[in-house]
Amino acid sequence: MALYGIYGSHTVEACPVNDRGTAKTLVEFAEADLAPLLKEYKIQDVLGQYHSAFEHTFLWVIDAEDPHLVEEFALKTGLASFNNLRIVPLLTLREGVLPRIKAVHGL
Repeated sequence: MALYGIYGSHTVEACPVNDRGTAKTLVEFAEADLAPLLKEYKIQDVLGQYHSAFEHTFLWVIDAEDPHLVEEFALKTGLASFNNLRIVPLLTLREGVLPRIKAVHGL
């Protein structure tokens, strides 16, 4: 498994606070039992969900096997229906970034 960030943003108009359709999608998603879907899409865990309401952005940190399956999960759940999404691998500074910097610069 690996850590991935799901970065999302939506317009003010598409915000669930302002749009009844996206509000319905978000409430259904938030209240659903996601365990079967997480298993189906090989997502081990959702480690954090951080939202910035006034910026209409969010970051979720997940432990998953395959970013392509994460993309399918976002489509299936409706998360991608009103958000622009980016799914990116996450590395810690110590485990991912420093070894590369040291290798490049011979440190």
